[in-house]
This record gives sequence, structure tokens and C-alpha cells, in this order.
Amino acid sequence: MKAEFEEKDFEAPLYSELKFGSHRIATPGQVFEGKFGIDAALEAEHPLFWDLFGFYDIPRGVVLDELRWGFMWQRLGRKRRLPTFNTNLLIQAKRPKPLSRSTPELKSYGFGSKYWRFEITEHQQEILEKVSRNLRRRALVVYASPAFHTLDNLYDYTEAQTIVENTNFVKVERLHNHKKWNYYQPGTSGVAHSEPEFIEDEPFYSMIEQVRESGQESDDFSANLRFLHKSTVEACHEIQEHNPIAKYYLRLHGRLMRMEELYEQEETIDYVAFNMFCNVAKLKWLIA
Repeated sequence: MKAEFEEKDFEAPLYSELKFGSHRIATPGQVFEGKFGIDAALEAEHPLFWDLFGFYDIPRGVVLDELRWGFMWQRLGRKRRLPTFNTNLLIQAKRPKPLSRSTPELKSYGFGSKYWRFEITEHQQEILEKVSRNLRRRALVVYASPAFHTLDNLYDYTEAQTIVENTNFVKVERLHNHKKWNYYQPGTSGVAHSEPEFIEDEPFYSMIEQVRESGQESDDFSANLRFLHKSTVEACHEIQEHNPIAKYYLRLHGRLMRMEELYEQEETIDYVAFNMFCNVAKLKWLIA
């Protein structure tokens, strides 16, 4: 049995809260607000809305991230304001499996009859660990999984804007050599398998604050963006021989770099390259 909702259903309200919360986390898409003239891009499915504009069928839409925007940078010129990529939060959302029978080992850590678990993908875990180490304290890389599994809870927490406080977070490096993550409550504590290991980190927002403070060492946004790009490429090069995710990303990266002359500014290629890595590794890139 899995949660009643898909990962995407959980991600949307989670990122929405992180984006509009008091900690001022925003998706990187927001940096284009002043360039493309839009506040948000969304999929509107209300038939009455499309009827007003004479559409008989709801348009399928287009993935903006898959389009080439070279002409946009050319029109904007070299004086465009760079996004503040100084502090970064990378989140991999996981859909949990609800369980109702604890093992003796889990009971010794306070687990009751109700808890959740998600599986760790070996290749994904390896590349996320490598990236996390390369980024050092300048970025936080975490898994996020809901401490609930029903649609009723999802809708209630979304309406109350309490998704974050009902989510369990764990740093990727904490799950080194483990295959599963078990937890029975929101926060940053749980038990990793195969060999049971109890893990408890600082509260999630405290971890974000530490990353934010460590990122204040440099105000050079171009340098920080270049650092993200360089660190991920180096991480992938080191494990590409046995990691298909890293190998695939480097293949795409090579094609991207052959089009480097299409981009007027170096920062643009750095942004596109790192954003492409997040897509390949199935990460959500948030800016604190």
C-alpha cells in the first residue's frame, strides 16, 4: 500500500509553502518574473476560463524549461539583474508507504503501530551524496516525505498551509549505505535501514538558516552560480563509469556546451546547466 496521493500532489503545496513562508524561499523560476513579464506559470484546467477565450479544448501547454530562450537574453542585454543564487536548497520528494506493524528495533526508538517508510534509489543516492559533499555547507540537499498518507490529510494541510510542519526531512548524506528511511512523525528524526541507525537532525528551518548564513560569505552571485555548475559536473565525472544518472547528465551537458556560443552571458549557461542537472536527478531547486 502506498500513499493515496502521488508525489506531485505533495510537492505542489510543499513548495508553495516554502516559497511564500516567512523564510522567503522561492523557486528559481521567479528570477524570470521581471524578464518574461509573468508572475507565475501554471496549468489552468477550468473549462469556463478557456470558454471565455473561445477554446473548445483545454490546451495541453508547453514545458517552458525545455525551450531555448537565447533570443530573450539577447533582447534583455547585458545589464539584466542576476538572480541571488547564494543559498540553495535541493529537495527530493518521496512518496511514503504507510505501515502498521513495528519491528522490535523500531519500537526501541519510540515507534508505535503507525509509521511511514520510503525506499532509497541506489544510483540517485550516490549522486546526491556526491553533489552534497561538493557543495559543502553552501547548499542543503534533503529528502522530503509526508508524515501522512491520505487525501483528506493532504487537502486539510494544504488548506491550512501546514504541509511543511507535517513533513519529515532527512539530509541525503545521513542515508549513506542505507536502503530505507523509516519515520513516525514530522521533523528530522527517523531510523535508517538496512542496519538500524537512529538519526535526528536539527529542525528543518534551523538547517536552512545555517546554510543561509554560510552563504553570506560571498555576494558574487555569478561566482556562486558558477560554483554550483562546476561542482555538479565534477561530481558526475567522478562516478560516471558506474552511475547511469551521472553518465546521462554528462551526455546532455556536452550537447549544451556545444551551444555555448548561443548564450551571450556565462551566467546563463551556468544556470541552464545546473537546472538541467536538477531535472535529471529529479530534484527541486529552491532558493533561500
